[in-house]
Amino acid sequence: MSISNDIRKLLDIQDENITFEENCVHIEQYKGKTCKFVKGRLTYEPTSCAKCSAIKEGASIFKNGTQTSRITIPIAGAYPTYLLLKKQRFMCQACGSSFTAKTPVVNDHCFIAKTSKVQVLIKSAEAQSIKNISKDCYLSHTTIQRVINAEAKQCKPYNQTLPKHVSFDEFKYAKGLMAFEYIDAETGDILDILEGRDRRTIQNHFITHYSLKDRMNVETVTIDMNAGYVSSIKELFPNVKIIIDRFHLVQLVNRSMNKTRVKIMNKFHTSNGEDMKKYRRLKAYWKLFLKKESDLSYTEYKHYPLFGQRLESAIVQEMLAYDEELAINYNLYQSLLRAMNQRDFKALENILNQRCPNETSTYLRTSLKTLRKHLPYTENSFNYPYNNGRIEGINNKIKVLNRVAYGYRNFKNYKNRIILHFNLKAIEQSVGKTIENETRPTAA
Repeated sequence: MSISNDIRKLLDIQDENITFEENCVHIEQYKGKTCKFVKGRLTYEPTSCAKCSAIKEGASIFKNGTQTSRITIPIAGAYPTYLLLKKQRFMCQACGSSFTAKTPVVNDHCFIAKTSKVQVLIKSAEAQSIKNISKDCYLSHTTIQRVINAEAKQCKPYNQTLPKHVSFDEFKYAKGLMAFEYIDAETGDILDILEGRDRRTIQNHFITHYSLKDRMNVETVTIDMNAGYVSSIKELFPNVKIIIDRFHLVQLVNRSMNKTRVKIMNKFHTSNGEDMKKYRRLKAYWKLFLKKESDLSYTEYKHYPLFGQRLESAIVQEMLAYDEELAINYNLYQSLLRAMNQRDFKALENILNQRCPNETSTYLRTSLKTLRKHLPYTENSFNYPYNNGRIEGINNKIKVLNRVAYGYRNFKNYKNRIILHFNLKAIEQSVGKTIENETRPTAA
Protein backbone atom coordinates (compact mmCIF):
# COMPACT_ATOMS: atom_id res chain seq x y z
CA MET A 1 0.00 0.00 0.00
CA SER A 2 2.89 2.39 0.65
CA ILE A 3 3.98 2.10 -3.00
CA SER A 4 0.44 2.88 -4.17
CA ASN A 5 0.23 5.91 -1.90
CA ASP A 6 3.56 7.30 -3.12
CA ILE A 7 2.69 6.84 -6.79
CA ARG A 8 -0.76 8.36 -6.30
CA LYS A 9 0.82 11.44 -4.71
CA LEU A 10 3.41 11.62 -7.48
CA LEU A 11 0.72 11.49 -10.19
CA ASP A 12 -1.79 13.70 -8.30
CA ILE A 13 -4.30 10.86 -8.05
CA GLN A 14 -6.59 10.94 -5.02
CA ASP A 15 -8.76 7.93 -5.88
CA GLU A 16 -7.80 5.28 -3.33
CA ASN A 17 -9.50 2.62 -5.44
CA ILE A 18 -6.55 2.80 -7.84
CA THR A 19 -3.62 0.68 -6.72
CA PHE A 20 -0.10 0.17 -8.05
CA GLU A 21 2.31 -2.70 -7.68
CA GLU A 22 6.10 -2.88 -7.72
CA ASN A 23 7.85 -2.35 -11.06
CA CYS A 24 4.73 -0.74 -12.50
CA VAL A 25 6.63 1.94 -14.44
CA HIS A 26 7.97 1.04 -17.89
CA ILE A 27 9.77 3.01 -20.62
CA GLU A 28 8.56 1.99 -24.08
CA GLN A 29 8.30 3.33 -27.62
CA TYR A 30 4.90 4.71 -28.61
CA LYS A 31 4.14 6.48 -31.90
CA GLY A 32 7.86 6.73 -32.59
CA LYS A 33 8.64 8.44 -29.28
CA THR A 34 10.02 7.25 -25.97
CA CYS A 35 7.16 7.31 -23.45
CA LYS A 36 6.64 6.41 -19.82
CA PHE A 37 3.82 4.01 -18.92
CA VAL A 38 2.49 3.54 -15.40
CA LYS A 39 0.37 0.44 -14.86
CA GLY A 40 -2.43 0.63 -12.31
CA ARG A 41 -5.58 -1.23 -11.34
CA LEU A 42 -9.02 0.18 -10.53
CA THR A 43 -11.40 -2.00 -8.56
CA TYR A 44 -13.99 -1.69 -5.80
CA GLU A 45 -17.21 -3.30 -4.62
CA PRO A 46 -20.18 -1.56 -6.28
CA THR A 47 -23.31 -0.91 -4.24
CA SER A 48 -25.67 -0.84 -7.23
CA CYS A 49 -25.80 -1.42 -10.97
CA ALA A 50 -24.72 1.53 -13.10
CA LYS A 51 -27.32 0.58 -15.78
CA CYS A 52 -30.50 -0.41 -13.93
CA SER A 53 -29.61 0.96 -10.43
CA ALA A 54 -30.45 -2.41 -8.85
CA ILE A 55 -29.02 -2.72 -5.33
CA LYS A 56 -26.35 -5.38 -4.94
CA GLU A 57 -27.52 -8.32 -2.88
CA GLY A 58 -25.07 -11.14 -2.39
CA ALA A 59 -23.63 -12.08 -5.80
CA SER A 60 -26.23 -10.21 -7.88
CA ILE A 61 -23.38 -8.05 -9.18
CA PHE A 62 -20.12 -9.88 -9.70
CA LYS A 63 -16.72 -9.14 -11.25
CA ASN A 64 -16.44 -9.95 -14.92
CA GLY A 65 -12.91 -9.38 -16.26
CA THR A 66 -11.08 -6.10 -16.84
CA GLN A 67 -10.70 -3.39 -19.48
CA THR A 68 -7.44 -1.47 -19.94
CA SER A 69 -7.50 2.24 -20.81
CA ARG A 70 -4.52 4.34 -21.86
CA ILE A 71 -4.99 7.70 -20.13
CA THR A 72 -2.83 10.74 -20.91
CA ILE A 73 -1.57 12.36 -17.71
CA PRO A 74 0.82 15.30 -17.10
CA ILE A 75 4.41 14.56 -18.06
CA ALA A 76 6.38 13.09 -15.15
CA GLY A 77 10.02 13.74 -15.88
CA ALA A 78 11.31 14.11 -19.43
CA TYR A 79 8.98 11.71 -21.27
CA PRO A 80 5.30 11.80 -22.20
CA THR A 81 3.47 9.86 -19.51
CA TYR A 82 0.49 7.51 -19.79
CA LEU A 83 -1.52 5.70 -17.15
CA LEU A 84 -2.38 2.15 -18.24
CA LEU A 85 -5.39 1.70 -16.00
CA LYS A 86 -6.86 -1.77 -15.79
CA LYS A 87 -10.53 -1.11 -14.93
CA GLN A 88 -12.68 -3.75 -13.30
CA ARG A 89 -15.73 -4.91 -15.26
CA PHE A 90 -18.96 -5.94 -13.48
CA MET A 91 -21.95 -8.03 -14.54
CA CYS A 92 -25.45 -7.42 -13.21
CA GLN A 93 -27.72 -10.46 -13.03
CA ALA A 94 -30.84 -8.32 -12.71
CA CYS A 95 -30.57 -6.64 -16.12
CA GLY A 96 -27.96 -8.89 -17.70
CA SER A 97 -25.73 -5.96 -18.66
CA SER A 98 -22.15 -5.19 -17.77
CA PHE A 99 -20.49 -1.93 -16.75
CA THR A 100 -17.01 -0.67 -16.00
CA ALA A 101 -15.64 0.79 -12.77
CA LYS A 102 -15.53 4.58 -12.77
CA THR A 103 -12.93 6.96 -11.40
CA PRO A 104 -12.92 10.75 -10.94
CA VAL A 105 -9.41 10.85 -12.45
CA VAL A 106 -10.94 10.94 -15.95
CA ASN A 107 -14.38 11.65 -17.41
CA ASP A 108 -16.48 8.88 -18.89
CA HIS A 109 -15.51 7.90 -22.45
CA CYS A 110 -12.48 10.17 -22.22
CA PHE A 111 -8.80 9.24 -22.23
CA ILE A 112 -7.31 12.54 -21.05
CA ALA A 113 -6.90 12.96 -17.29
CA LYS A 114 -8.51 15.96 -15.61
CA THR A 115 -5.09 16.96 -14.30
CA SER A 116 -3.88 17.27 -17.91
CA LYS A 117 -6.81 19.57 -18.67
CA VAL A 118 -5.96 21.62 -15.59
CA GLN A 119 -2.39 21.93 -16.87
CA VAL A 120 -3.74 23.17 -20.21
CA LEU A 121 -5.84 25.83 -18.49
CA ILE A 122 -2.94 27.06 -16.37
CA LYS A 123 -0.66 27.34 -19.40
CA SER A 124 -3.40 28.92 -21.51
CA ALA A 125 -3.72 31.71 -18.97
CA GLU A 126 -0.09 32.61 -19.72
CA ALA A 127 1.28 34.23 -22.87
CA GLN A 128 2.00 31.00 -24.74
CA SER A 129 1.01 29.80 -28.17
CA ILE A 130 -1.24 26.78 -28.66
CA LYS A 131 1.68 25.01 -30.31
CA ASN A 132 3.90 25.41 -27.24
CA ILE A 133 1.11 24.29 -24.90
CA SER A 134 0.58 21.26 -27.13
CA LYS A 135 4.25 20.32 -26.83
CA ASP A 136 4.33 20.80 -23.05
CA CYS A 137 1.14 18.83 -22.39
CA TYR A 138 1.63 16.33 -25.22
CA LEU A 139 -1.90 16.87 -26.51
CA SER A 140 -3.12 17.82 -29.98
CA HIS A 141 -3.84 21.43 -30.98
CA THR A 142 -7.53 20.58 -31.38
CA THR A 143 -7.73 19.14 -27.89
CA ILE A 144 -6.03 22.20 -26.40
CA GLN A 145 -8.49 24.55 -28.09
CA ARG A 146 -11.45 22.36 -27.10
CA VAL A 147 -10.42 22.51 -23.44
CA ILE A 148 -10.01 26.30 -23.66
CA ASN A 149 -13.43 26.74 -25.28
CA ALA A 150 -15.13 24.52 -22.71
CA GLU A 151 -13.64 26.43 -19.78
CA ALA A 152 -14.32 29.82 -21.37
CA LYS A 153 -18.04 29.00 -21.38
CA GLN A 154 -17.92 28.91 -17.59
CA CYS A 155 -16.74 32.54 -17.59
CA LYS A 156 -19.75 34.60 -18.54
CA PRO A 157 -18.69 37.09 -21.22
CA TYR A 158 -21.11 39.70 -19.89
CA ASN A 159 -23.23 40.31 -16.83
CA GLN A 160 -26.98 40.58 -16.74
CA THR A 161 -26.59 43.99 -15.10
CA LEU A 162 -24.16 46.63 -16.28
CA PRO A 163 -21.83 48.42 -13.84
CA LYS A 164 -22.26 52.12 -13.22
CA HIS A 165 -18.94 53.05 -14.83
CA VAL A 166 -17.84 51.51 -18.15
CA SER A 167 -14.85 51.93 -20.47
CA PHE A 168 -14.93 51.47 -24.26
CA ASP A 169 -12.00 50.77 -26.57
CA GLU A 170 -10.96 48.70 -29.57
CA PHE A 171 -7.97 46.62 -30.62
CA LYS A 172 -6.68 45.10 -33.84
CA TYR A 173 -6.95 41.31 -34.04
CA ALA A 174 -6.29 40.69 -37.73
CA LYS A 175 -5.15 42.61 -40.79
CA GLY A 176 -7.66 45.39 -41.34
CA LEU A 177 -10.02 44.11 -38.64
CA MET A 178 -10.75 45.77 -35.30
CA ALA A 179 -12.57 44.28 -32.31
CA PHE A 180 -14.56 46.19 -29.69
CA GLU A 181 -14.35 45.60 -25.95
CA TYR A 182 -15.88 47.14 -22.86
CA ILE A 183 -14.88 46.70 -19.23
CA ASP A 184 -15.88 47.72 -15.74
CA ALA A 185 -13.97 50.99 -15.23
CA GLU A 186 -13.69 50.44 -11.46
CA THR A 187 -12.59 46.79 -11.30
CA GLY A 188 -11.03 46.32 -14.75
CA ASP A 189 -13.08 43.16 -15.44
CA ILE A 190 -13.74 42.43 -19.11
CA LEU A 191 -17.49 42.43 -19.71
CA ASP A 192 -17.44 41.33 -23.35
CA ILE A 193 -15.57 41.48 -26.66
CA LEU A 194 -17.31 42.02 -30.00
CA GLU A 195 -15.99 41.03 -33.40
CA GLY A 196 -16.70 44.46 -34.91
CA ARG A 197 -16.64 48.05 -33.70
CA ASP A 198 -19.23 49.49 -36.08
CA ARG A 199 -22.30 51.23 -34.74
CA ARG A 200 -24.77 48.51 -35.72
CA THR A 201 -22.80 45.73 -34.01
CA ILE A 202 -22.45 47.70 -30.78
CA GLN A 203 -26.08 48.78 -30.62
CA ASN A 204 -27.45 45.32 -31.42
CA HIS A 205 -25.28 43.79 -28.72
CA PHE A 206 -26.34 46.12 -25.91
CA ILE A 207 -30.01 46.14 -26.90
CA THR A 208 -30.05 42.33 -27.10
CA HIS A 209 -28.23 41.55 -23.86
CA TYR A 210 -29.26 44.42 -21.58
CA SER A 211 -32.64 45.91 -20.82
CA LEU A 212 -33.32 49.63 -20.98
CA LYS A 213 -33.51 49.70 -17.18
CA ASP A 214 -30.01 48.25 -16.89
CA ARG A 215 -28.65 50.69 -19.48
CA MET A 216 -30.23 53.63 -17.67
CA ASN A 217 -28.22 52.74 -14.54
CA VAL A 218 -24.91 53.41 -16.33
CA GLU A 219 -23.54 56.74 -15.09
CA THR A 220 -20.31 57.22 -17.06
CA VAL A 221 -18.68 55.79 -20.18
CA THR A 222 -14.99 56.51 -20.73
CA ILE A 223 -13.78 56.57 -24.34
CA ASP A 224 -10.88 57.85 -26.41
CA MET A 225 -11.46 60.57 -28.99
CA ASN A 226 -13.33 58.26 -31.35
CA ALA A 227 -16.29 60.35 -32.46
CA GLY A 228 -18.15 57.26 -33.68
CA TYR A 229 -18.86 56.12 -30.13
CA VAL A 230 -20.52 59.34 -28.99
CA SER A 231 -23.77 59.03 -30.93
CA SER A 232 -24.18 55.34 -30.05
CA ILE A 233 -23.56 55.97 -26.36
CA LYS A 234 -26.20 58.69 -26.19
CA GLU A 235 -28.80 56.38 -27.72
CA LEU A 236 -27.95 53.33 -25.64
CA PHE A 237 -27.42 54.98 -22.25
CA PRO A 238 -29.91 57.83 -21.67
CA ASN A 239 -28.46 59.02 -18.34
CA VAL A 240 -24.78 58.62 -19.12
CA LYS A 241 -22.01 61.18 -18.97
CA ILE A 242 -19.27 60.69 -21.57
CA ILE A 243 -15.67 61.01 -20.35
CA ILE A 244 -12.76 61.62 -22.72
CA ASP A 245 -9.66 59.85 -21.46
CA ARG A 246 -7.16 62.48 -20.24
CA PHE A 247 -4.21 60.62 -21.73
CA HIS A 248 -5.66 61.06 -25.23
CA LEU A 249 -6.17 64.78 -24.59
CA VAL A 250 -2.51 65.22 -23.66
CA GLN A 251 -1.42 62.96 -26.50
CA LEU A 252 -3.37 65.08 -28.99
CA VAL A 253 -1.55 68.34 -28.19
CA ASN A 254 1.73 66.48 -27.62
CA ARG A 255 1.80 65.14 -31.17
CA SER A 256 0.79 68.51 -32.58
CA MET A 257 3.66 70.21 -30.81
CA ASN A 258 6.12 67.61 -32.01
CA LYS A 259 4.98 67.97 -35.63
CA THR A 260 5.36 71.74 -35.28
CA ARG A 261 8.94 71.31 -34.03
CA VAL A 262 9.76 69.04 -36.98
CA LYS A 263 8.34 71.53 -39.47
CA ILE A 264 10.40 74.39 -38.03
CA MET A 265 13.46 72.17 -37.66
CA ASN A 266 13.39 71.37 -41.37
CA LYS A 267 13.67 75.07 -42.17
CA PHE A 268 17.21 74.99 -40.83
CA HIS A 269 18.23 71.99 -42.96
CA THR A 270 20.33 74.09 -45.33
CA SER A 271 23.94 74.35 -46.45
CA ASN A 272 24.61 77.09 -43.89
CA GLY A 273 26.74 75.93 -40.95
CA GLU A 274 24.83 77.90 -38.28
CA ASP A 275 21.50 76.65 -39.58
CA MET A 276 22.70 73.05 -39.52
CA LYS A 277 23.85 73.53 -35.93
CA LYS A 278 20.34 74.67 -34.99
CA TYR A 279 18.88 71.78 -36.99
CA ARG A 280 20.97 69.21 -35.10
CA ARG A 281 20.05 70.74 -31.73
CA LEU A 282 16.32 70.78 -32.48
CA LYS A 283 16.54 67.18 -33.68
CA ALA A 284 18.58 65.86 -30.76
CA TYR A 285 16.67 67.50 -27.89
CA TRP A 286 13.10 67.03 -29.07
CA LYS A 287 12.03 65.51 -25.74
CA LEU A 288 12.71 68.76 -23.88
CA PHE A 289 10.03 70.53 -25.93
CA LEU A 290 7.41 67.98 -24.90
CA LYS A 291 8.20 68.07 -21.17
CA LYS A 292 6.15 70.23 -18.84
CA GLU A 293 7.94 73.44 -17.94
CA SER A 294 7.66 72.56 -14.26
CA ASP A 295 9.58 69.31 -14.90
CA LEU A 296 12.56 71.05 -16.51
CA SER A 297 15.64 71.41 -14.34
CA TYR A 298 16.36 75.00 -13.27
CA THR A 299 19.18 74.32 -10.77
CA GLU A 300 21.24 71.31 -11.91
CA TYR A 301 23.97 71.89 -14.49
CA LYS A 302 24.86 69.02 -16.81
CA HIS A 303 27.00 68.57 -19.87
CA TYR A 304 24.96 68.29 -23.06
CA PRO A 305 26.47 67.54 -26.46
CA LEU A 306 26.08 70.47 -28.88
CA PHE A 307 25.58 72.81 -25.88
CA GLY A 308 28.17 72.11 -23.20
CA GLN A 309 27.52 72.77 -19.49
CA ARG A 310 23.94 74.01 -19.31
CA LEU A 311 20.60 73.90 -17.51
CA GLU A 312 17.68 72.14 -19.18
CA SER A 313 15.59 75.27 -18.97
CA ALA A 314 18.38 77.34 -20.55
CA ILE A 315 18.66 74.91 -23.46
CA VAL A 316 14.92 75.17 -24.17
CA GLN A 317 14.98 78.97 -24.02
CA GLU A 318 17.95 79.15 -26.38
CA MET A 319 16.27 76.88 -28.93
CA LEU A 320 12.99 78.81 -28.68
CA ALA A 321 14.91 81.94 -29.68
CA TYR A 322 15.70 80.33 -33.04
CA ASP A 323 12.20 80.96 -34.37
CA GLU A 324 9.29 83.12 -33.17
CA GLU A 325 6.70 80.63 -34.44
CA LEU A 326 8.32 77.88 -32.38
CA ALA A 327 8.20 80.02 -29.22
CA ILE A 328 4.53 80.98 -29.73
CA ASN A 329 3.44 77.39 -30.31
CA TYR A 330 5.52 76.18 -27.35
CA ASN A 331 3.89 78.69 -24.98
CA LEU A 332 0.42 77.69 -26.21
CA TYR A 333 1.30 74.01 -25.77
CA GLN A 334 2.52 74.59 -22.22
CA SER A 335 -0.62 76.54 -21.27
CA LEU A 336 -2.76 73.62 -22.47
CA LEU A 337 -0.66 71.15 -20.48
CA ARG A 338 -0.98 73.25 -17.31
CA ALA A 339 -4.76 73.45 -17.63
CA MET A 340 -5.04 69.69 -18.15
CA ASN A 341 -2.58 68.81 -15.42
CA GLN A 342 -4.34 71.04 -12.87
CA ARG A 343 -7.79 69.98 -14.15
CA ASP A 344 -8.67 73.63 -14.56
CA PHE A 345 -11.58 73.54 -16.97
CA LYS A 346 -12.12 77.30 -16.97
CA ALA A 347 -8.51 77.92 -17.95
CA LEU A 348 -8.79 75.37 -20.74
CA GLU A 349 -12.06 76.88 -21.93
CA ASN A 350 -10.51 80.37 -21.99
CA ILE A 351 -7.57 79.14 -24.07
CA LEU A 352 -9.87 77.45 -26.56
CA ASN A 353 -12.18 80.48 -26.85
CA GLN A 354 -9.35 82.95 -27.42
CA ARG A 355 -8.29 83.84 -30.91
CA CYS A 356 -5.18 81.93 -31.93
CA PRO A 357 -2.08 83.95 -32.91
CA ASN A 358 -1.34 84.04 -36.63
CA GLU A 359 1.87 82.08 -36.01
CA THR A 360 -0.02 79.11 -34.56
CA SER A 361 0.78 76.02 -36.62
CA THR A 362 -1.91 74.16 -38.53
CA TYR A 363 -1.26 71.10 -36.36
CA LEU A 364 -2.10 72.93 -33.14
CA ARG A 365 -5.05 74.67 -34.78
CA THR A 366 -6.51 71.29 -35.70
CA SER A 367 -5.97 70.03 -32.14
CA LEU A 368 -7.66 73.10 -30.68
CA LYS A 369 -10.62 72.56 -33.00
CA THR A 370 -10.88 68.93 -31.84
CA LEU A 371 -10.71 70.00 -28.18
CA ARG A 372 -13.52 72.52 -28.75
CA LYS A 373 -15.66 69.79 -30.29
CA HIS A 374 -15.16 67.52 -27.27
CA LEU A 375 -15.24 70.31 -24.68
CA PRO A 376 -18.36 69.07 -22.75
CA TYR A 377 -16.85 65.60 -22.41
CA THR A 378 -13.48 67.06 -21.47
CA GLU A 379 -15.12 68.75 -18.50
CA ASN A 380 -16.35 65.33 -17.32
CA SER A 381 -12.79 63.99 -17.51
CA PHE A 382 -11.75 66.73 -15.06
CA ASN A 383 -14.65 66.05 -12.67
CA TYR A 384 -14.49 62.21 -12.61
CA PRO A 385 -11.53 60.01 -11.62
CA TYR A 386 -12.13 57.42 -14.37
CA ASN A 387 -9.88 56.89 -17.37
CA ASN A 388 -8.97 54.25 -19.93
CA GLY A 389 -5.77 53.19 -18.18
CA ARG A 390 -7.10 49.74 -17.28
CA ILE A 391 -8.48 48.97 -20.73
CA GLU A 392 -5.29 50.18 -22.44
CA GLY A 393 -3.29 47.82 -20.22
CA ILE A 394 -5.65 44.98 -21.17
CA ASN A 395 -5.15 45.81 -24.85
CA ASN A 396 -1.38 45.58 -24.46
CA LYS A 397 -1.69 42.07 -23.02
CA ILE A 398 -4.12 41.09 -25.78
CA LYS A 399 -1.60 42.23 -28.39
CA VAL A 400 1.07 40.12 -26.70
CA LEU A 401 -1.22 37.07 -26.90
CA ASN A 402 -1.88 37.75 -30.57
CA ARG A 403 1.82 38.22 -31.32
CA VAL A 404 2.89 35.07 -29.46
CA ALA A 405 0.23 33.01 -31.22
CA TYR A 406 1.14 34.48 -34.64
CA GLY A 407 -2.46 35.64 -34.97
CA TYR A 408 -5.84 33.89 -34.83
CA ARG A 409 -7.98 33.11 -37.86
CA ASN A 410 -11.01 32.20 -35.73
CA PHE A 411 -12.27 35.15 -33.68
CA LYS A 412 -14.27 32.91 -31.34
CA ASN A 413 -11.14 30.97 -30.38
CA TYR A 414 -9.24 34.23 -29.90
CA LYS A 415 -11.99 35.63 -27.70
CA ASN A 416 -12.07 32.48 -25.54
CA ARG A 417 -8.31 32.65 -25.09
CA ILE A 418 -8.56 36.30 -23.98
CA ILE A 419 -11.36 35.55 -21.52
CA LEU A 420 -9.36 32.66 -20.09
CA HIS A 421 -6.21 34.76 -19.79
CA PHE A 422 -7.88 37.54 -17.82
CA ASN A 423 -9.91 35.24 -15.57
CA LEU A 424 -6.86 33.38 -14.26
CA LYS A 425 -7.66 33.94 -10.57
CA ALA A 426 -11.27 32.87 -10.96
CA ILE A 427 -10.19 29.83 -12.98
CA GLU A 428 -7.59 28.81 -10.38
CA GLN A 429 -10.23 28.95 -7.63
CA SER A 430 -12.80 27.01 -9.65
CA VAL A 431 -10.21 24.50 -10.83
CA GLY A 432 -9.00 23.99 -7.28
CA LYS A 433 -12.55 23.30 -6.11
CA THR A 434 -13.16 21.04 -9.10
CA ILE A 435 -10.06 18.96 -8.38
CA GLU A 436 -10.91 18.75 -4.69
CA ASN A 437 -14.51 17.68 -5.33
CA GLU A 438 -14.20 15.54 -8.43
CA THR A 439 -11.04 13.61 -7.58
CA ARG A 440 -12.38 12.25 -4.32
CA PRO A 441 -13.01 8.50 -4.48
CA THR A 442 -16.58 7.52 -5.24
CA ALA A 443 -18.58 5.53 -2.75
CA ALA A 444 -18.14 1.84 -3.28
